[in-house]
Amino acid sequence: MKPLIVTQGDPAGVGPELALELLNSPLAQEIPLRVLGSVDLLARVAETLKIPFSKEAVIDLPLATAATLEPGQVSAEAGAHGFACLEAAVEATMAGDFSGVVTNPINKEAWDLAGKNYPGHTEYLVEKTQAPNHAMMLTSGEITCSLVTTHVALKDVPDLLCEERIMEVIRLTHQGMKAIRGREPQLAMPGLNPHAGEGGLFGREEIELLIPCLEKARAEGINIMGPLSPDTAFLPGLRETIDAYVCTYHDQGLIPLKTLSFDLGVNVTLGLPIVRTSVDHGTAFDIAWEGKASSTSMHEAVRLASKLAMQSSLT
Repeated sequence: MKPLIVTQGDPAGVGPELALELLNSPLAQEIPLRVLGSVDLLARVAETLKIPFSKEAVIDLPLATAATLEPGQVSAEAGAHGFACLEAAVEATMAGDFSGVVTNPINKEAWDLAGKNYPGHTEYLVEKTQAPNHAMMLTSGEITCSLVTTHVALKDVPDLLCEERIMEVIRLTHQGMKAIRGREPQLAMPGLNPHAGEGGLFGREEIELLIPCLEKARAEGINIMGPLSPDTAFLPGLRETIDAYVCTYHDQGLIPLKTLSFDLGVNVTLGLPIVRTSVDHGTAFDIAWEGKASSTSMHEAVRLASKLAMQSSLT
């Protein structure tokens, strides 16, 4: 298998130290990988944290402010460099040089200051790869959730829900979990409204949209329950029977996932022509370059990317 390529992420965040920790971990001996970032910046962080550093596993993308950039600070320079690392990694993977991309966190405000007007990694990746279908899925050993709508205001969610998008996410989640589990998965969809609408008393989206979509999915051979009452959908006994939840909006899925698996979650972009996984946390500017960031999510992201890349190479 060709190496995975790991992006440095925002240089002012925890990404650089997570990349360094990864390069020094036993996992780097098991799975071939390269880090794409600034050699000078990584060397500076390594010196600060007293971490061994060898530039041999790094693809250098120079950063003019590597010697002066302040950790934990939002800046256009950091945003531009984080974006450039991502773009170079994606282009190299699309060219066949790497088996997949694993991304460290970026800062959306820094991207905006740099003129990179994307809400996040996912939206850029979909545009760059021209993926006709896509979905954000976050997975861990405890719980997996995919999202019908992502980085939008809650008031906009009902208008963005439609049969085409719901079916797209259900199908991609089914395909993704089948690849991960190696068997037919059991899916579930929580309702949009309290008590899944209570028979139309608290909203009609379940009756008019969600239930017809679920019936259509079942007719296609997809095992999916719902719509479940959102307030009980994630109870332990029910979670044991469900491989993945298809959630109607961002926080419906991310609140239970991060509560149960904050350090273990992995972000997977479904539907892309390349493998892409990511840590399931942000830049953590408040602890950047202090050696306090947990690397567990990064390790899980690398393991899952490797598994998906190996399966992709066999198909």
